[in-house]
Amino acid sequence: MRDIQASLMREPKTSTRSAERRFFAWTAALIAIFVFVGFSRTYYFHSLFGMPDLSVFLRIHGAVMSGWVVLFFAQTALVSVDRVAAHRALGTFGAVYAALVVLLGSSATVLSARREVRAHSDFVSSFLAVLALELTQMLLFASLVGAAVWLRNRPSYHKRLMLLATLCMLPNVFVRLLLPLGVQSNIAFLSIWATLVLAIVLTDTLRNRKLHPAFGIGVTVVLASMYVAYFASRTPLWQHFAAGVVG
Repeated sequence: MRDIQASLMREPKTSTRSAERRFFAWTAALIAIFVFVGFSRTYYFHSLFGMPDLSVFLRIHGAVMSGWVVLFFAQTALVSVDRVAAHRALGTFGAVYAALVVLLGSSATVLSARREVRAHSDFVSSFLAVLALELTQMLLFASLVGAAVWLRNRPSYHKRLMLLATLCMLPNVFVRLLLPLGVQSNIAFLSIWATLVLAIVLTDTLRNRKLHPAFGIGVTVVLASMYVAYFASRTPLWQHFAAGVVG
């Protein structure tokens, strides 16, 4: 009788855990779909869309960024099928890979801004604004991954921080998705991305009937940082400073 009672008591927890694992796996799949569709024209199938050929650096950059999305999906999938040991083993590689993401992500945006500054193009101001946003994205990504690694023994915190870190890479995806639709404002790209982030957090909150601290604190920091970066990027102080640094 006690064994039956114990089994009945464990069942809701097991069901809740499985549902949460599926939620994160489906969220990771959604991110992968966004990335694939967003970069199909300019990266994955750029030749089919008549886009200019990519430099070796941009090919590597795109491969590394895509690799992180694949890795994140693989990690959530492993947990969803209860392969936690494999997930943890792959996590060590993931921590090192994250450093490569930050290095190449930061380098790409700096090199793009430098090219425009040195060419004295008409788009210098726009590229310097993007520089502020993308460097902020990389800083947030690195900080969130670092916090997730530190809290790797607290799964509820770890997975939410890793999800937020990956979401910090998506503003660039929304630029590619929305530009063909005529949307050209950085504040529009940022706000649509922020809406997606909030929708994911809200869904998780409704599922659990409470806001998880990792999401509560993390989303506040992420959204506040990105909007501060946006408004700061438009100031003459940032424009002058960034032009001097990258030029």
